[in-house]
Amino acid sequence: MLAERVARGELPSVVDRLPENPAVVEPVESIGRYGGSWRRLAVGPADIGLNSRLGYESLVRWDRGAIGVIPGLAERWDVLDGGRRYVFHLRKGTRWSDGAPFTSEDLMFWFEDVLGNKELTPVFPSWLTLDGEPVHIAAPDPYWVEFRFGKPYGIFLEFTAFNGISMFYPKHYLKQFHPKYADKTDLEQKAKAKGMAFWHQLFGRMANCEQNVDLPTLKPFVLRTPPPATRLVAERNAYYWKVDPAGNQLPYLDSIVYTMVQSPEILNFKAMTGDADFQDRRIDAANFPLFMENRQKGRYRVLRDGNPTPVVVYVNPCSPNADLRDILRDRRFRIALSTAINRPELIQLIYSDMAQPSRGIASPFDPYYRPEFEADYMNYDPALSNRLLDELGLMRGRDGLRRLPSGKPFREMLNVYPAETGVGPDLWQLVVDYWREVGLDFTVKVDAVALSVMQTANGNTNFWAYAASGMMWIVDPIWYVPWTNFSYFAPLYGRYYATNGKGGVEPPEEYRRLREWYLELRSCVGNDARKLELGRNILRQFSESCYTIGICRPDLLAIVSNRFRNVPEHIVHDYRVMTPGYIGIEQFYIDEGR
Repeated sequence: MLAERVARGELPSVVDRLPENPAVVEPVESIGRYGGSWRRLAVGPADIGLNSRLGYESLVRWDRGAIGVIPGLAERWDVLDGGRRYVFHLRKGTRWSDGAPFTSEDLMFWFEDVLGNKELTPVFPSWLTLDGEPVHIAAPDPYWVEFRFGKPYGIFLEFTAFNGISMFYPKHYLKQFHPKYADKTDLEQKAKAKGMAFWHQLFGRMANCEQNVDLPTLKPFVLRTPPPATRLVAERNAYYWKVDPAGNQLPYLDSIVYTMVQSPEILNFKAMTGDADFQDRRIDAANFPLFMENRQKGRYRVLRDGNPTPVVVYVNPCSPNADLRDILRDRRFRIALSTAINRPELIQLIYSDMAQPSRGIASPFDPYYRPEFEADYMNYDPALSNRLLDELGLMRGRDGLRRLPSGKPFREMLNVYPAETGVGPDLWQLVVDYWREVGLDFTVKVDAVALSVMQTANGNTNFWAYAASGMMWIVDPIWYVPWTNFSYFAPLYGRYYATNGKGGVEPPEEYRRLREWYLELRSCVGNDARKLELGRNILRQFSESCYTIGICRPDLLAIVSNRFRNVPEHIVHDYRVMTPGYIGIEQFYIDEGR
């Protein structure tokens, strides 16, 4: 494909397109073959994934174990001054997809002109801020960039492996849409011509590789046919900066071709008939028997993996209901909710045994997890639930339902986030049926997505059904540490810290301790044993206090065509490792002989 363009003089030879020291990607199975298209299915633009999962590139990245950090666009790095300074050495000769050089000037454009512009970035990223002090970045050389913090930042490399995909803005192209380099009045007029009100909206669109086909990128594939087409095409990046061990430039595939379908049900049907080469997104594990039955006809194999992401119920310790607040803060009440659930029965009825019971305390995929964190309060024990509820003064009335100590009936809503929990309201209806058996009267309520999240983050929801982080939670601490109001287990405690005490509710000592442990973990440099101890302290307290009510971890499926190679047999499915990006999609290839 590219050799023809070189012969016509449209492209330089491959040696001139690669950096001096390209990244070498070990294939999962074997050296691949060039050519072919990866057939992929999508329900909407959100399934393209080139901004994240299918465009996972950073200065450093996760290894194939989804835990260790390895070089990416930086070929090496130095940790200096006790973890206060990180110097990244860029690969000399790396080029954007239009052939322009990628240098530290592009990273300074991101830092100074994107993060430093309040219209583009109203809130400076928290992962680049320590105790209220933002990072300082310098680039005295085109091929190295230095991040300086006021305090040690022991897990900055891990944060960069997760959040670092947001750093890359081609200055040579995007400066034409920035008022520092172009006339603001002209930019506002261009924005209005495209139906937008402000220049920063125009910049955002032009900087989005899933909307702007002209945007230079460092990713393996470049979108050529954008939405709203029903068939989207992303082609190989001719200047991609990785090779296989034999020196062959990656990616092997010519393109990714997305077929847009009307619903997840249609997507699953088309995957079942063999219309996808590698599809994990939106594959419903409830269809496992049908996928297995049709695999020979569809010429695919079915990969079944455990799920790092647990399904949980969040209990708000700062309930707006004064009569209920002390009850929700009492761990005995939360333990009673947990032991009232018959998880084996639920998994059989709802998931057809395609799930694992869980307390919702990280997952076995995470290095900070320990099996004992899920040992207590997970077995079905309604007698214990009833005893604990009696101790709390939640006595039953003649109707068998419980009342608050004030005498008011206990009647509550279980608000359900309508996505990402594997199965719809039937799951949550069964949960509230278990709770009704111990006298607690709940009604399931499914809200709109945006409303559901904001109501919970604002502390207005007493019980919220969603999911938690099960993998590399240390780079996404909201799930187990009161960090922001999106720390759903304690949103108002999180808001207190996020606003430096100007909002939210001041946390009691036990919640402060979670944050203190995390802050020490974050600053711990070179002492992995201490990091593990601190991280496990957090998860252990989470387990003992039963802050969330874990239900299970539904199994996940991936459908892989028999002709599609270099896909590992087991995959960690998690956003924090950008699945399937961490596997190395650039080394996928097609073998038509299979």
